[in-house]
Amino acid sequence: MRASRLLAATLLCSVGVAGMTACGPLDSKSSAAAPSATPSPTETGLAALSAQDIIKKAQEASAKVTSAKLTFDIMTDGEHLVGSVAEDKSGACVGQISMGDKGKFDVLRSADTVWIKPDSVFWEKSIAKGSAKTMAGKYLKGKGESAGVKELAGFCDMGLQVLKSLGKNEDGSDDTAGANKAGTKQVGSVNAVVLTGQDGEDKMELAIAAEGEPYLLELSSKGKEPGSMTFSDFGQPVSVTPPKAALVIDASKYLKG
Repeated sequence: MRASRLLAATLLCSVGVAGMTACGPLDSKSSAAAPSATPSPTETGLAALSAQDIIKKAQEASAKVTSAKLTFDIMTDGEHLVGSVAEDKSGACVGQISMGDKGKFDVLRSADTVWIKPDSVFWEKSIAKGSAKTMAGKYLKGKGESAGVKELAGFCDMGLQVLKSLGKNEDGSDDTAGANKAGTKQVGSVNAVVLTGQDGEDKMELAIAAEGEPYLLELSSKGKEPGSMTFSDFGQPVSVTPPKAALVIDASKYLKG
């Protein structure tokens, strides 16, 4: 299994303004902690299965997920990316992203409409130098097909994309051969089965819920560029409240492409 490449590729599928590139399909790995939203937690006997069969169970559960929240913390190409994004299958998304010294921004998406609210640092360093004071509190509004908007809104697709690609190579083939069971742990309030693997010098760990639905709860990589992802709020509604018109400006004036 490939942990570091998954984490990096997932996060790189967004921000061109930060010197990043687009990404394609993903695989599996992660880390963090997140309670699974299951009505009545009961032990599923997951720990008795092989690592490969555990991942298959998680794949089946992931295929049914309609919404989830992803929290991530990763270092890649010298960039420290931290954020939290809730998304559903309809495309609704609410998130907050920090890009280290490049600043932060909030992202909202409803259908194909995206709103980006940069902080002053992001305005200055990543969008338009000298604009921070006049643009403070403003939202950039655009359509998802616009390249500039799409790059930033790419964070909205990460969570469900990773869940969908769990245990698979980029071409869709199986990527579970190197997975091993490594006991159990608590992830939030949920018992989880721990799986580990190696990707070169990088060590990865997955935590899959051992009660309720066998969701992927955590995915982490330890190595030259450590990173973690946490999944929670499975099946919870994602409510998007568009900003007031007075706070909205046309994204095409600032986010080219």
